[in-house]
Amino acid sequence: MLNGRRHFQSELAEELQCSPQTIIRLMSEIESVIGINLESGTENRRRWYRMKPLSRNGLGLEFEELRYLAICRDLAAPILPRDVRRRVDDTIFNLSLLMADHAYAAHEQRERFSFFAKGKIDYTPHFQQIETLLQSAEEKRICLVQYKAAGKQSISEHRLAVNRLVSMNNALYVLGAVTTDDFKDMRRLINLAVHRIKAVTLTDKHFCFDMPEAEPGNFGLPWHEPRTFRIRFTPGRASDYVRERIWADRQQLEELDDGGVMLEITTRSEPELMAWVRSFGEDACLIGRE
Repeated sequence: MLNGRRHFQSELAEELQCSPQTIIRLMSEIESVIGINLESGTENRRRWYRMKPLSRNGLGLEFEELRYLAICRDLAAPILPRDVRRRVDDTIFNLSLLMADHAYAAHEQRERFSFFAKGKIDYTPHFQQIETLLQSAEEKRICLVQYKAAGKQSISEHRLAVNRLVSMNNALYVLGAVTTDDFKDMRRLINLAVHRIKAVTLTDKHFCFDMPEAEPGNFGLPWHEPRTFRIRFTPGRASDYVRERIWADRQQLEELDDGGVMLEITTRSEPELMAWVRSFGEDACLIGRE
């Protein structure tokens, strides 16, 4: 439709292998989005449709929104495989051209936000595995995953029902569930680091069970039922660092008389929380848990 010429209803129905009534419905949906940019008429008793040549806002996209897309690209760059990053760059560039501003297109290729990562992982060799995992989640098909856990020499195999991929601490993880031997039921929830996956094979087995949704606002990856912890931070840099950030949706900060803070936090990841507390050394102390 972007070529600006007339498209006849009968030809669209033949090309899309649907009825003329379906074309009418589809064009009505398109019109509800782009409004007067969709034209229609008749020629020799044949109905036609045409999209007006794109203007500055013909895509329904403002330049400010395009800038936000470029910022999101820059922030996500550390965990994007090179091929994906190049495709995202090309898409933003082409959107800029379609919005009829060549100077802006060139300007948007410049990075204005940077993400400084410690211990960056190159996900380019894992691109095909990521694609297979995403397909598993979209089609609800179980996959066989060859996985080498940290500190292990042997490779284990998991019958994995994929829920979603998440990013944490400059790394990608797949959240899902290990199934029973007959692929029918969920045995336990599991988190796997994508860069430790050696191979992914998609099966023809579909899973129908529901998995608990991981809440991005929680502290760490989900491992168990929610538990609440109280942690005391001494005055100074440690307490300043903690009070300046939001650590979880379910948290409370209490200012202490000596200038320190008490953090009460609910998480499903006790191992990660304990490792985080230990990283503060003597400046943090676990007071209690529920």
